[in-house]
Order: sequence, then structure tokens, then C-alpha cells
Amino acid sequence: MEKFKAFLRRKDIEISIKRYGIDALGAMAQGLFCSLLIGTINNGLMFFGLSTAQQTVAKGAIIILSVALSALVSLRDNNNK
Repeated sequence: MEKFKAFLRRKDIEISIKRYGIDALGAMAQGLFCSLLIGTINNGLMFFGLSTAQQTVAKGAIIILSVALSALVSLRDNNNK
């Protein structure tokens, strides 16, 4: 059991109601923000008069771009440690 507790401390894993609540609230806020962002993108694409197929391609490209940018930022942050 001590090895397990030492592992959790090394990985900065804390099992508590407070930390779980904070993480859950953060995840809900992220979900709300993402749904509002996707809705805004949908409205913008409809405003420009794109067809459904073009909207789907544009949304896919935006998602791929955001995931790639997130990965690059994560790599940069990990290299600076």
C-alpha cells in the first residue's frame, strides 16, 4: 500500500472530494464553452451561405486545426520543463 501511495504522490494524484469537484466543474465549463463555440461556428457558416457538405468540411478542418495547435502547445510546454 505504501508503494501505491508513493506512486500517487510522485504523479501528483490526490484523491479527494474537493479536487474531484473542482475537476468536474472545470470539465463542465469546458463542455459549455465548446458547445457555444461550435454553435457560433455553425451560425457563421450558415451566414456565409455554405451548403451542408461545405459546412461539415469546414467544421472538420477547424477541429483538426485546433487539435494540432493544442498538440504543438503541449509539446512546447513539455520541452520547456
